[in-house]
Amino acid sequence: MRRSFQLLEKKLAKVESKKEHKVKVKLRKPAIQVSGDGIAEIAKTLEVKEYMKIVTCESGKLVFNEDAVYLYPLKRESIWGALAPIIELPDTQEVFIRGDRVWATIRGKRYRVLVEDFEPEKVINKLVIKSGAQIDYSKPQSEAEIGNWRLYFKLPLISGDIEMTATRVVGVPSLSEMVDPILAARLIAVVLKPSVVAIVGPAGSGKTTLLSSLLNEIVSLYPHLRISVVEQVREIRVNGGNVAYSKAGPATPITTLIRQSMRYERPDILVLGELRGEEIWSWVEAGRLGIAALTTYHSPNAEKAVFSMAELMRQNIHDATVETVLRLVDCIVVMKKYLVEGIIRREVEGVYLSHSGKLIALYEKGVHMSEENFKRLFPEKIMVGNFDLVYLKFKRIFGVFEF
Repeated sequence: MRRSFQLLEKKLAKVESKKEHKVKVKLRKPAIQVSGDGIAEIAKTLEVKEYMKIVTCESGKLVFNEDAVYLYPLKRESIWGALAPIIELPDTQEVFIRGDRVWATIRGKRYRVLVEDFEPEKVINKLVIKSGAQIDYSKPQSEAEIGNWRLYFKLPLISGDIEMTATRVVGVPSLSEMVDPILAARLIAVVLKPSVVAIVGPAGSGKTTLLSSLLNEIVSLYPHLRISVVEQVREIRVNGGNVAYSKAGPATPITTLIRQSMRYERPDILVLGELRGEEIWSWVEAGRLGIAALTTYHSPNAEKAVFSMAELMRQNIHDATVETVLRLVDCIVVMKKYLVEGIIRREVEGVYLSHSGKLIALYEKGVHMSEENFKRLFPEKIMVGNFDLVYLKFKRIFGVFEF
């Protein structure tokens, strides 16, 4: 590793002085070769790497090739230590540390991060102290925030090595940037029916981003609506509006906060940041009371979401079934994350409505429900007025004049 860095430093100076954008560097590394008689032996082979991009920031330099980033920190007294340059880079979205191995997601692409003399324990300990994370052997994992980064720490007790995941908290895209215009109009109409809506998908698929985007769109249209947000980790970002926030903790269980929010805050929309356990009953109770209820939930598709929600319900009521879920949850939005040639892509794969004890597709892989069938699912009046007039307003806002 040290030899590689020395070679790169020399080439870096050459590239910067000549204003070049790409340079080839020859790095020697051992490789295993197998001879004709099947005997493996160590041989020296020559690998050629292309370094295509150099970024300079206040805390150091970053040198990119197709699948790796080399860091050259100018100063290490930053709380992020040798990782400061990649944290400072605005395009960095995620950083993953396990032992001395580091990976990062930059503009949707995963890179291996290489930095000389990296001290992971020292960096992670600094971040734990600065962020106020509560972590020890009685609680070997913890979540915290520092600046515009959300941090998740794990001790070797449960992970086998020291680990940290850092996710940049970024601005929320508009709803029209996340879904096409007709689906944007219909999603808002579904929420304001009012409905109980679960946004499901794997970790990092954009569930919370879509939820925040939906809420911001609703706030811009109806700023008078009262919204109560209950979370265990602050993730949802709503700009303006009449919003009340509650954060769960050891002394304030999330189920208690949901019930208190419904009783004292009088919300029109109740938002649970993430559905995890027995709080499912308090969340769906909002729907029975005529409150729009939204949440995110880890599940790969709508069918598995329904089955696993039924299992959560059975923790309290043993005869809860899939039919119970379909009776109480009105809409399931499925997010997907794809990793193709190192590039991460996130999208809404499907939107399903519960109707007559089964899921029907409002949207699935680019195909929309007909306008006639969609309108049949709504009463004459919804939370914010006459459905036909309100839905027409939503379509015009998103530029849908014919469908």
